[in-house]
Amino acid sequence: MKQNRFIIFTLCLVLCASMAFAQGTTSTLTGTVTSEGRGLPGVSVTIASPAMQGTRTTVTADNGAYTFPGIPPGSYTVTFELEGMQRVTKSVNVRLAQVERVDASMALGAIAEAITVTAAAPTVLETTTISRNFTGEIVDKLPVARTIRDTVLLAPGVSSSGVNAQITISGAPSHDNLFLVNGVVVNENLRGQPHNLFIEDAIQETSVLTGAVSAEYGRFTGGVVSTITKSGGNQFSGSFRDSLTNPDWRKKTPHPTEADHLDDISETYEATLGGYIMRDRLWFFGAGRLIEQTIQRFTTFTNIPYVFGNDEKRYEAKLTGQITPKHNAVVSYLEVANDQTNQGFLNIVDLNTVTDRSLPNDLMSLRYSGIFGTNFLLEANFSEKNFTFEKSGGKDTSRINGTWLYDLSRGVFANAPVFCGVCTTGEERNNDAFVAKASYFLSTGMGTHNIVGGVEDFSETRKSNNFQSASQFEMFLGGGHIVGDTWFPRFDTGTTFRYRPIFELSPGTDFQTQSVFLNDRWDINNNWSANLGVRFDKNDGHDASGNLISDDSEISPRLGLIYDLQGNGRHRFNFSYGTYVSKIADGNVGGSGQAAGNPSLFSWTYRGPAINPTGTPANELISTREAMAMVFAWFESIGGIANRNAADGYLGSFIAGFTTIFPESISSPAVDEIVLGYGTQIGRSGYVRVDAVNREWKNFYAGRLNLSTGRSTDPEGIQSDLAHTINEDSETFREYEGIQLYGIWRPGRFNIGGGYTWSELKGNDDGEGAGTATIRNLPLATWYPEYLSYAQRRPSGFLGQDQTHRARVWVGYELPTPVGNFNLSVLQRYDSGAPYSAVGNIDASGRIVAFPGLISNPGYVRNQLGTSHNYFFSERGAFRTEDEHGTDVSINYTLPIRRVNLFLNTGIRNIFDQDSVVNPNTTNIRTRRQSGAGSGLIAFNPFSPLSSLIECPQGAAAAQCSAMGAHWQKGTTFGQPVGISSYQIPLEYSFTVGLRF
Repeated sequence: MKQNRFIIFTLCLVLCASMAFAQGTTSTLTGTVTSEGRGLPGVSVTIASPAMQGTRTTVTADNGAYTFPGIPPGSYTVTFELEGMQRVTKSVNVRLAQVERVDASMALGAIAEAITVTAAAPTVLETTTISRNFTGEIVDKLPVARTIRDTVLLAPGVSSSGVNAQITISGAPSHDNLFLVNGVVVNENLRGQPHNLFIEDAIQETSVLTGAVSAEYGRFTGGVVSTITKSGGNQFSGSFRDSLTNPDWRKKTPHPTEADHLDDISETYEATLGGYIMRDRLWFFGAGRLIEQTIQRFTTFTNIPYVFGNDEKRYEAKLTGQITPKHNAVVSYLEVANDQTNQGFLNIVDLNTVTDRSLPNDLMSLRYSGIFGTNFLLEANFSEKNFTFEKSGGKDTSRINGTWLYDLSRGVFANAPVFCGVCTTGEERNNDAFVAKASYFLSTGMGTHNIVGGVEDFSETRKSNNFQSASQFEMFLGGGHIVGDTWFPRFDTGTTFRYRPIFELSPGTDFQTQSVFLNDRWDINNNWSANLGVRFDKNDGHDASGNLISDDSEISPRLGLIYDLQGNGRHRFNFSYGTYVSKIADGNVGGSGQAAGNPSLFSWTYRGPAINPTGTPANELISTREAMAMVFAWFESIGGIANRNAADGYLGSFIAGFTTIFPESISSPAVDEIVLGYGTQIGRSGYVRVDAVNREWKNFYAGRLNLSTGRSTDPEGIQSDLAHTINEDSETFREYEGIQLYGIWRPGRFNIGGGYTWSELKGNDDGEGAGTATIRNLPLATWYPEYLSYAQRRPSGFLGQDQTHRARVWVGYELPTPVGNFNLSVLQRYDSGAPYSAVGNIDASGRIVAFPGLISNPGYVRNQLGTSHNYFFSERGAFRTEDEHGTDVSINYTLPIRRVNLFLNTGIRNIFDQDSVVNPNTTNIRTRRQSGAGSGLIAFNPFSPLSSLIECPQGAAAAQCSAMGAHWQKGTTFGQPVGISSYQIPLEYSFTVGLRF
């Protein structure tokens, strides 16, 4: 199948002569040559750079315009020559994935040569795209980790407010951005975060696109991050560094239970080497990274210290070759071997939940570019990325030791690791892509056009057998007890008991997106320019059982306009409108109807004697595994997994593949965007740009299950309510409004820069989870509406990713001395608090906790209804965490010794040791469902007005709650720090030593 797709797209390449490429690996240099204010045709323009093999030459058009598409980023010398005219030479830094402009004015006479250091206007003012660029050299001096993640977080419009502190861009879900390394998609398939397929010292630069993105990019609704690594050259260069960290170099947080930190130095070794095999013909670059790291972590609530071990090796190799002076090829490969010990899944309260695993990862890219004539460039790229989870999950398959428990009141796991590390050989998450693109420069009487067109074939697959635990059992508890550093489970009628077998193993999914795009950057005159783009994406998605998920298509316009007030680049206004379309998500959406690899579900309510009920004295509490032995003994006494008797607590079941269907092809989520902006140049190289961004999402993933969707019967004769996976927009919305401000200024030895974001993200889009990113929304009117259409299940308000204010500002100063060169850089961070809500779990089904007004079952099996449902006792986003602010400092010292530069770096994070509570407990809301009969709380009809519900004062005893007739209560830890991870990272030191040549 892949071979056929490759042949088809190759034919398209030949027939259309207008193709796509590995986006984000090259740049464009353009400009206009004038004489006495008029465009000068016939000028020979030549560019040369250490980043490029050989030179490239073109000739200006009738209006004096020229362009060089598809060039590698780097420092360039641009030479303008015409017989009888004075030769002009200019120097410019061309940034990754940017359009750089170099204009020239030529005069008569050829005696003298004019030299100008920089181009006329900063790159970011040349296009409607909201972009930021960070070179490896700049990032190396700032007090940040040199990773893609920390680099991206320097840009406005970007935050770590997503689920599990994941990256979100311009209000999009954290899984819905596009990350590229050397043009290869490095997103993890489900959660969408970038894999660490890089070596820090090998990174040349990173570009971040947060709005008004060109039609060349697709499969996202957030932003695009493109990173490129170094490529060797006509001179040998390299580096070696040793980065040192130690848990003992971090101060303690204010939490009283924090233990003394481990005194153990971890070293990260990096090395790079680049050069030539044949000058201007064949370059090589190689890099390696080795770390044997120990990171001290603490369990949640119980604050037990443990050591997470990370043994990781990374290797990179790249060859850059010039086939002929007009044809080039690049081959790159990067591999990661990663073994981890004591890895915990999300929040854990004991050390039985940690496990060891391996995470091998690699990417390969083969790229070609060729110049035909003077104005036509053709590029093509094939890439492949592979990632595997090996032995990730529990290793003990016994019921007592292999079953995890989940405390609903605290949001923590206990007793055993999540997933199974021995049930199958591992989980694979891979992608491959063929991309090709053509660029053509056209000069007309109505200005000049830089036209880019192409096709792209992207394929993603996941081979996963999603065993939820090693024993295939799991338990959800209303709560538990904590005594010192020990958690004790509470088993009562609030406990749900689940058996999750997989009856059919997965051969892998097949999700493809085939795209065609056309983008025209049209420079109309000195005052006006436009971006006219359109993209067409077609999905062809099949799940692991072979079911068709999507064969939809979508057209995405990308339109922009720039007005240059004075025609000299000093003051520019920009407007853009665009639509971005995501890919079809795998996992809980794309795989929701498949039998292969999905666990089935059989569930019971525990009806045995209460174990560790509320009010049990500490000295009488029964340990977790003793209590579990009692629970399983009860379970076997009623017949075990063969029991289907509701009187014994059987809640229902469903067999994977027989409970959910796709009644029709689903469409990819999309977002409409409008941008208004202004930018101004400061001096020769400084600028400030501000953009107002508005985004509204559509085509939400959703589930429909009502009396009209019917039932299904599986091979065992078990009937289930049948759900439909659909798109739904009438009840779900997500809207982002933001102002993104960014600027750079470099007076003398100073380097000043930074950005600020004001934003609001509102809606009721619940389509993102902690475990598997993209999930289906369950609108009030479409999912068991007779039970679950109460308003407080999905109210609108501030979404969890909302962050009103966010700022990053830095100042660097260079100080050369006779004994070496010093650089001092200071970074100031500010993040306003994140929203959270008072959300408790109730049983709207009434099967565990009955309540007045409970309806009679209108005809459902209720196997997908569940017994634990969200209820918002506050407005969505009614509470906020504390603001986080901190000052980070780095001191860099370099000692030149001939061609070798020795360097030493000291990094100090949070130098003033701020201790804001940024991750308080947000789940400790007590209801009758969560806390049981002993809580004194009263069950209520969820359709009752919110104003009629009575809140029991925080900390009041069960008898007081009962006397008040209260329905809910904030737990004593709600909104409070519950452990070391509740605080921002305190004062911390790190050191680096190395050499470069």
